[in-house]
Amino acid sequence: MPEDATILTLNDATLDLAEIARIRRGERVKVEDLPDATQDLFDKTLALVQPLVGADDGDEGAPGLPKERTFVPENKDLRTIYFLAEAVGGYEVLNDLVNVHSPGSAISERISEKAKVTSLGPEEVRVLERYQAQINDALKNANEYLKNSAVYELSREDLYQLHDVILAARKRAKLLNEIMGAHLIHEVERTVERLHEYHTKMRNVDRTVDGIFMVDSELLFIPANELILCVNTVFNAVGNSYLAKNIDGVLLLAARNLLIEVVSFFSYYGKHQIYSLFKRSGSTISTQAITARIRHEIRKLFAACKRDNKLVLTRVMENAERDFELSVGAIQHEAEQIAVEAVKILIPEETVVAKK
Repeated sequence: MPEDATILTLNDATLDLAEIARIRRGERVKVEDLPDATQDLFDKTLALVQPLVGADDGDEGAPGLPKERTFVPENKDLRTIYFLAEAVGGYEVLNDLVNVHSPGSAISERISEKAKVTSLGPEEVRVLERYQAQINDALKNANEYLKNSAVYELSREDLYQLHDVILAARKRAKLLNEIMGAHLIHEVERTVERLHEYHTKMRNVDRTVDGIFMVDSELLFIPANELILCVNTVFNAVGNSYLAKNIDGVLLLAARNLLIEVVSFFSYYGKHQIYSLFKRSGSTISTQAITARIRHEIRKLFAACKRDNKLVLTRVMENAERDFELSVGAIQHEAEQIAVEAVKILIPEETVVAKK
């Protein structure tokens, strides 16, 4: 690993990712390979049509047929277009898959280069996600169509053309996944920077038993919406196969560590409802009550998480390896443990009693 490979510079901030990830010099972090579910379904769909047309998986077009087809309004061609449209879910979808000047193709070309150097804008992401969903729906439709009726309704030439449409869609889906993965790598970097800002403030906190936390005489505040955005960014990224193959594992492990500590702190800092338990309980409070309240706060935060993706990171040391699971369940569990211990330290020892 290059000496500066774990230094992240973003918006004038320089972060030592190795320090945040808690890895030593010479160690590295492997990221688990993720299967691409969409590409797997493409392979299964092509496997249904290839035996019928004798085409190879890597063919750019069917043997003996033109690679760029113009549909002429004659009965035979209209019939072919009809069946192809039925196979993929409509004429508009079919046009977007086969026409190089279609809106979907234009989107891919326009934002592909941008995603290599910076994050995409919110509207660009929404358009990209809609296009990915459209291709996935078309693929599922084609898969079912081939299973149920294509053998009886489509001629050999029709099947050749459907084979080409599926190949074109697979290529475009792969590109869209790469664009989204490149965008998400930039988003993870920004998320690590934001979480690190919170973490730096947390280390200088003056903690008191009344639930108020001060940093340089100012109330520390972590907006729930911003933290939810961080959580969603990380777990959206964790599900992208391109990102898993191309992101620095140290960056992901740093994101994991920061997320655990910031979520833990968020679950009890300034939360008067936790400390009101002391007032209601008199002189003692059980660790069970503390744990239940913290677990509630953490689960309420993660309830807004849109994706429950999972990825395994492996810290490779000189003579050993250690796995870290990056999942909602793992983050919740570890954040809860840290928070419970932190709150117990804040509370006078005679106030806390163990669960009976």
